[in-house]
Amino acid sequence: MAFNHTLSAILRGHWAIDYQSAHSLMPLVVHMLKGNGVNLSVEQPKQQASVRGNQGTEQAFAIDSATMQRQELFVFNEQTCKNVPNPNIAPNSVGVLPMSGPLTKYNGACSEPGMINRTSTLLDMMNRQNIGSIIQLIDTPGGEARAASGYVSVLQKRNKPVLSYADGMVASLGVHFSSASDEFYLSNDMDQVGSIGSYCTLMDFSGYLEKQGIKMIEIYAPQSVDKNGDYQKALAGDTSGIEADLKLHVDQFIKHVSQSRPKAADNQSQWDSGKMFYANEATKLGLADGVKSFDWVVSKAAWSAKRYKK
Repeated sequence: MAFNHTLSAILRGHWAIDYQSAHSLMPLVVHMLKGNGVNLSVEQPKQQASVRGNQGTEQAFAIDSATMQRQELFVFNEQTCKNVPNPNIAPNSVGVLPMSGPLTKYNGACSEPGMINRTSTLLDMMNRQNIGSIIQLIDTPGGEARAASGYVSVLQKRNKPVLSYADGMVASLGVHFSSASDEFYLSNDMDQVGSIGSYCTLMDFSGYLEKQGIKMIEIYAPQSVDKNGDYQKALAGDTSGIEADLKLHVDQFIKHVSQSRPKAADNQSQWDSGKMFYANEATKLGLADGVKSFDWVVSKAAWSAKRYKK
């Protein structure tokens, strides 16, 4: 089922993602379209798989700001064979929510968490008394446009400070999330931020199906004169309808960044075209707040928790 979600999103969805990263998914698409299954299962010890997720997928965790020691959010209860909240997390710990790789609405084919899953984790962190603040640890080329709204809606109603920290690339949809946080820092001068925009890819399979001896006949209800109209026009060469739809998405994206980061709003004409920026330039434009170490950001998050008012 996860592969179905992934394939459907790639083939029909609007994406706010770095171009090179998006096209790296094409071999997987071709593989699945040919009807080939993909078996990525890996046997893991029962406890490890339950707490950390399949294939060692990075899960959210907590850090004691006093000792900088990491604690898992959940521990495995041998008696109930279920994960339970870790009772050993220190007061005013900092919750860390990794957001890496292409971000999709649903969980990925290798059990990497989708944004619905991450929204549940965010809510869990917001409700825990021993977690005083949250860091979004971001390294992403972007992702599926429809993956943003639910998570950001919860983030905007937060009851504790949320900081963002770049660990490589914060592109496209990643900027949507970093802009919604209280502060956003980068790990080094070579981190990249930007690619604020959206696009989609349409694939015409008619030639492929014809070679397979398959003739597809589409039949519409007589009332449905506009159904799939923009898609059919695009296949015929007129992409104006889909462009107009993408424009609505990007207008909202740009508005979100400008409203969330006032300094960035003053420089909108320099970043709203989809360009990428290295850390120093991103900071000058107001898309980020500077280059800091992770330990510094953890300490800042813990300090902010004691003074936070929402």
